[in-house]
Amino acid sequence: MDSYKIAEFIEEKHPVPKLPLNTPIQLRFRDSLIKFMERLGPIYVPRVATQLLGEESLEYFLTTRQEDIGMPLDEFGKQQGPGAFERCEPFAREITALLNESSSGPYFMGDTVSYTDLMWAGILLFFKRLGTEEYQEVLRVTGDAEAHTRFLDALSPWTAKED
Repeated sequence: MDSYKIAEFIEEKHPVPKLPLNTPIQLRFRDSLIKFMERLGPIYVPRVATQLLGEESLEYFLTTRQEDIGMPLDEFGKQQGPGAFERCEPFAREITALLNESSSGPYFMGDTVSYTDLMWAGILLFFKRLGTEEYQEVLRVTGDAEAHTRFLDALSPWTAKED
């Protein structure tokens, strides 16, 4: 998770406005997120190649991911994709429980936006970009699609595309 190192650097260089890092909820969230994403690898890794990357990046991505995984991406998706959403569900529900811990607002820390929120919003928007079916499945396995939709809506000032 190199983005965390980047966030720490930015927070050090630009401490205002404060973006809470290294909070207890952040540490619990990261554990669940890593397990969640590991289980969904067979879903999203092949689709990055087919749905998101441009031609100039495709060969490198396919070669390096095949080396990492040990098989072609389409084979990886076919062999390990079935049941991936069910395998990630316990961790998606842990994330939901963390999101719902605070009743004072839509974010993980209630009414305070934190790095945890930006990470989870990025994941949700990534799956939304992969496709409606994938995004709906992610929402389903969270056990509370409404909480995550409300969460994303609240972050729309930071996530709205302007291009």
